[in-house]
Amino acid sequence: MLFPRDFLVAALHWRDICYLAPTPQGHEPHLTDEELIVGLAGSRDGRLRFALAALLLRHPDIAPTAENLAKARTINLDGSTERHELPVEIPDAVWDEIRRQYLAAMYLQRLWRTRLRMCLGESPLIPERFTKALNLPSPDELNGERGLRTLIDDSIFNDWSSYEQVVEMLCEQPCRHEVPSSELPVPSDLSTSARNSERGTRNA
Repeated sequence: MLFPRDFLVAALHWRDICYLAPTPQGHEPHLTDEELIVGLAGSRDGRLRFALAALLLRHPDIAPTAENLAKARTINLDGSTERHELPVEIPDAVWDEIRRQYLAAMYLQRLWRTRLRMCLGESPLIPERFTKALNLPSPDELNGERGLRTLIDDSIFNDWSSYEQVVEMLCEQPCRHEVPSSELPVPSDLSTSARNSERGTRNA
């Protein structure tokens, strides 16, 4: 892990992702988006690794940064509390995790589009990346469900439930963005969403 857990959680809080403890004390150093992405992907704590998907769902504009890190496989640690020669190579396991969480967020965004739109507001779609290289389904197939199930198929854990919890915690966290009523889906969209367990893109 490049950064202590408290630093990573504080950086998430500052980016409106506040469902993880502890509450920042205010003295934690600022982490760049690059440092946060690599720090989360390299964490031994599964909740922090899955929080990378939450970060991309909350801030899809950060997706190109994650994509560039996955392509370059290096990071400049200008904001680090330690001194390193620049650039620093990203370990293979961390590189794999960045791609995995990028893909998970890409699929989740389509699968839960209505729910996410209701609690976070409108946001741009995370671009399709890495699917061809990893022989994964397009995010348009079954609104991302097929791709997500294929992505997690080799996991020994119940990653499906974990990713559902990521969406739930993003929408229920105390610092969540309140969406104006004018931005909410029309009533027919809401009723359809309820019939499909609130999985958004089935109705989008």
